[in-house]
Amino acid sequence: MPLKKGLHALLKRGQDVSVIDEHFVENHPDAIYTLDVLGRVTRLNDKTSLLLGYTRQVLTNHFKHFVHPDDQDSTVYHFQQVMQGKSETYTARIRHSKGQYLELMIVNIPIFANGLIVGAYGIARDLTTSRLMKQQMDAIQFDQQLVETLPGIALATFSEEGQLVRSSESFAELFGLHPEQLKTLSNQDLLQRIHPADQQEFREYLDLLKTNRCLSSLDIETRLLHSQYGYQDVFCRCAFHQAEHHPQAELTYVLYNLSDHKSLDKQLHAEKEKFLTFQQVSTSAIYRYDITQHKIDFHTRGFENIFDGLLHRHEQVDGIWENGLILAEDRSKVEASYQRILAHHETEVSYRIQHDGAIHWILENRTPISNPSGAVFAFQSVIQDITQLKQQEEKIFQLAMHDRVTGLPNRTLVLEQMTQWIATYPTFSVLTVSYNTLQDINHDFGYSIGDKWLSKTATQLLYHLPTASYFGHLYGDEYIILFPNVVAECSINKICEQLLELSKQKIIIDSYEWYPSIAIGVSRFPEDADSAEELVKAASIALGRARANDYSVYSSTFNIETYRRHQLQKSIRTSIRRNELFLEYQPKVNAWSGTIIGAEALIRWQHPVWGRIPPNDFISLSEESEMHILIADWVLEETCRNINQWILTGLPIVPISINVSPKRLIHGNFAETCQETLNRFGVSPSMLEIEILETDVLFDNSKIHQSLQTLSQMGIKIALDDFGKGYSSISYLQQYPIDTIKIDRQFATTLIQDKKTQSVVRSILFMAKEFGMDVVAEGVETMEQLHFLRQLQCTTIQGYLFSKPLPKADFERTMQARQIRATEAMTIATNNRTIDASITIQRLNGQDITVGRTDISVSKGTMHSVFFYSTLHLPVHEGIELVLILNQQPIPVRPIQTVELDNGLMEYECQYLDLTQSHLVFQALQSS
Repeated sequence: MPLKKGLHALLKRGQDVSVIDEHFVENHPDAIYTLDVLGRVTRLNDKTSLLLGYTRQVLTNHFKHFVHPDDQDSTVYHFQQVMQGKSETYTARIRHSKGQYLELMIVNIPIFANGLIVGAYGIARDLTTSRLMKQQMDAIQFDQQLVETLPGIALATFSEEGQLVRSSESFAELFGLHPEQLKTLSNQDLLQRIHPADQQEFREYLDLLKTNRCLSSLDIETRLLHSQYGYQDVFCRCAFHQAEHHPQAELTYVLYNLSDHKSLDKQLHAEKEKFLTFQQVSTSAIYRYDITQHKIDFHTRGFENIFDGLLHRHEQVDGIWENGLILAEDRSKVEASYQRILAHHETEVSYRIQHDGAIHWILENRTPISNPSGAVFAFQSVIQDITQLKQQEEKIFQLAMHDRVTGLPNRTLVLEQMTQWIATYPTFSVLTVSYNTLQDINHDFGYSIGDKWLSKTATQLLYHLPTASYFGHLYGDEYIILFPNVVAECSINKICEQLLELSKQKIIIDSYEWYPSIAIGVSRFPEDADSAEELVKAASIALGRARANDYSVYSSTFNIETYRRHQLQKSIRTSIRRNELFLEYQPKVNAWSGTIIGAEALIRWQHPVWGRIPPNDFISLSEESEMHILIADWVLEETCRNINQWILTGLPIVPISINVSPKRLIHGNFAETCQETLNRFGVSPSMLEIEILETDVLFDNSKIHQSLQTLSQMGIKIALDDFGKGYSSISYLQQYPIDTIKIDRQFATTLIQDKKTQSVVRSILFMAKEFGMDVVAEGVETMEQLHFLRQLQCTTIQGYLFSKPLPKADFERTMQARQIRATEAMTIATNNRTIDASITIQRLNGQDITVGRTDISVSKGTMHSVFFYSTLHLPVHEGIELVLILNQQPIPVRPIQTVELDNGLMEYECQYLDLTQSHLVFQALQSS
């Protein structure tokens, strides 16, 4: 409500002061008061006291007691006017109880009683905040207007005393200063950084601007000192600005670094002169295409002769300029060529254009042009009209050497190139790379999507290949790459691991998306073959042995690990039916009391031939088929069955966690399967916990998210396993219904000696506490680690210090005892004095076996046995015979026992099948 209108509504002319509505006064939003004819406050509401900070008693003084000295005369004048019967509206500065002055808008209306003026009625409203906000807004708007005049600028504002008031983030970068140094930077310091030859002129500009405030701003070019790069050419716009009712003016600088532009201008001018000269005299058909501007920015007369005026019609078309001319079936090749240019590869592409009903064959040799930062911004091309040549059979045959969709050399041309490499290079490697997806895409989504998949996968590989490599297409979504002079194992491993990183990059086609499942096979010239056909065959054999998202180097025979994997792959399908799978349980305990508060169910496989198989060896095999679905459901059912048995026998049960892969969460309705299994065995959802790997959330799949949400709503806890090992961000802890974080065991290993590890673990515990999540520390094996985790308030421990994974019967006895004592195991140290050797399997369960060798390290020997280290998991029983090859000498042995070491290696003790050969091991160890 306007102030004056509010007064008139409250007090009508001639109304006696005694009849003023008391309720209205006290509940009015503004400060309301009355004055007698002498100017003393006689009445006021609570708003008046709150506004000025005084008590009612203090405010019953003459109004002049609170008015700013400079405003007293005008205030008295307005009061006198009111005493003469006028209504007055004015502003005045009134002192607050804390000493500062508030700028108030005041409205006074005379109060009549019996026809006489007996005082004045007033409303006061605070204008201080709005006035300050207006001043700040004026300053901000002024700065913004200056900023908008130039892109990429640095801005700074100084007070009249020369103190820095505010600056943009780029202001410190302009001088090469740290942002903290700006706090003490003055206008005088800035002037001192101007080149001595420019300082006088710059100061004169500032003086002119300061004395002539009619000038809105002045522009000047000068040189400013950068702490690292010396004097830089700078464009400067200066302006003085004084906000309304603000006592001081401010000086604003808008600065723009011109050094790079001037240097570039000189280079461009020189290049332009060269191009103009070349353009006039050259008869070759050459042009340059600016990718960023989507236009041809240079062409020779020969170019116009070939295209006969077509350039002027199409050069302004957005995108690659020829698209309006190229036949539809050739556009994918041109697009693939364009993508190869963006990947820094020179490329040759042929295509057909149609104009006035005629078809022309065009051959282009394109070369990418990069800017100083390494990004391709243009390409130049030499063009030939090969229409007549295309009529010749030789040229038609040449064009048949490239894949229709990707434009890559096909198998025939690759074999020709490989034959040339055999005559040219002493060594090279052949990689066959398969994406393993095209057949499913063609079947489920059609061949048009399949063609786009080929183009995308070929482009993805191109971006990650060195220039010296040769890239071709075999068939389907299988490609071949040649690497000259690369046969060393470390070099091959590095290349393959870099290419396998592509499996983590999502490929999007239209509305579909896939994570590629890449496999790589490797062969080497001349080690594996000496002809093109045999090299491709060897690489393809290796590809067949490679797992998904893994690679395999060709060997003429299976080594032991490959043979073992092949045997496991055949028998895993019958493992459930033959009751070869079983569960072990590793307890989770309270860090202080050792009380069992939960356990993790871990699947094991007792193979009838190869013995006990670690989960890492067979889970990945199961995921290559639908077996992983059956195994995941078997673990769920077996866990619920055991919990049900423990309940019936009266054991003090604890929640059991099971590991579930993302593939199982995606397949079908896993939450519904859990609900049905829990109901069938009468198990409460609170007794089951689902563990997913931290890296699994990288899939960021909506089906996974939905499954976990449903499981959580059912009352099943969700744990994030191996936290800190993968690449997921903290945001996933908010997106997914995570109840527990399991700190990866690698942190426990280095917790005591590595301060960075300590900081990471401390941060995880703090974050989990803030998010209301539980934390389990995995892999705890020493008392020292336990004490440190206790200091960090980590309440739950899982590791060998308390218990290894236990068979069902042992775990039941442990649950009955309720507590576990911490027991630090003795560490078995590896022998650092070893000699290199290899082994192969000679006989297995009565059958002769022929497999390749696998490298091992022999550690010691006795008269009866030899010891060696290996990553292999070999069966230990009477049915296996090995041959140890030491210094080219075959030594038949049989494994009799094995120990798994802390570093993941297996130490085997093998007895000699021929005791007379024991001296060979002694001699080799003594000479090492």
